[in-house]
Amino acid sequence: MFNYKKCPRCGEKSLKNAVKCSYCGLIFERLKWATNSAGKKMLREGKKSSVVYTTTMPSDLKRYKVLLMCIFLGLWGGHLFYVGRLKKAITMLCFGVVFIVSAILSVNRLIPASIGTFIYLIVGVLGIMWIFDIVNICINKFKVPVSIELVEGK
Repeated sequence: MFNYKKCPRCGEKSLKNAVKCSYCGLIFERLKWATNSAGKKMLREGKKSSVVYTTTMPSDLKRYKVLLMCIFLGLWGGHLFYVGRLKKAITMLCFGVVFIVSAILSVNRLIPASIGTFIYLIVGVLGIMWIFDIVNICINKFKVPVSIELVEGK
């Protein structure tokens, strides 16, 4: 039976010992030299085709730092800002602000029950996203953007 691995660029299966992806041409060896800082730079410049989201932590990131940031700042997306996943980070930041404001207002009983139910739903989604990220970091399934050099013609 063959062992397969999933290509981080296109998501197709390749043989475990394959040098490159037979579908998109990604040379798997290049992922060893890919960095998160270059990936964040490419995303800021709008060059999304040069970025791959991989579960392998690049050399410029430490898994324990990402985990600690997720545990302590995860409700506000701190770990996502750190690795460069800005859309999800901004979403979690907005949910975190709603959480804080609703907590302050509910203590003072300034929120009607109908609005409070909606806010509790948002807080629940935030909590699930936070716990999901903690678990993914712990089991090495958390994806970080890295930059690699594209194969010519691809």
